[in-house]
Amino acid sequence: MTPVWVTLTVAAAAALAAVVSAIIAALSARTTKTKELEAGRVRDLESRISEKKYDTYKPAIDVFGRMLDKDGRENLDLKEVNKKILDFRTWITIYGSDGAVRSFNNFMQASFNSAPPTILLRLFSDFVLEARRDIGNPDTDLTVNDVLASRIKDLYSGSDLGNIQDSIEDLSESYGWTPPWLKH
Repeated sequence: MTPVWVTLTVAAAAALAAVVSAIIAALSARTTKTKELEAGRVRDLESRISEKKYDTYKPAIDVFGRMLDKDGRENLDLKEVNKKILDFRTWITIYGSDGAVRSFNNFMQASFNSAPPTILLRLFSDFVLEARRDIGNPDTDLTVNDVLASRIKDLYSGSDLGNIQDSIEDLSESYGWTPPWLKH
């Protein structure tokens, strides 16, 4: 016959193992729940930021699109355009990705420095592509031509934009214009 103390020790060890397992399971469940709550907060924050980015980009892209469109330019209220651009300049530096800020700055610098229309179209397209990436489509495979295709009816046939997808350096050189951000 087995001594009582051995039986009690085995039973106590089994009970202790069960208690330790229960504590570990409870801690694991708590950690999992905490991580799920944190992930939910991150998703909510990302959603709010994405919504704010959309609200930030939309007015500027609308205005720039109208400025680059022959028919849209005629009905522009310059005071409203300036206000939207000023607002956008403020908020793009807060909410925009590095690429979006740089592409916007390049577009603005080109407009300040008498860039040829083709260069402005290219830089506008670069900016739209960066906005797409920033708002939520980081893996977009659209090209400059894809952005312009709905705006330029003869983009693929007969337009003088055949080189618009060249590097900005090559494109600028072909027009005899030097981007100010490349001068320093």
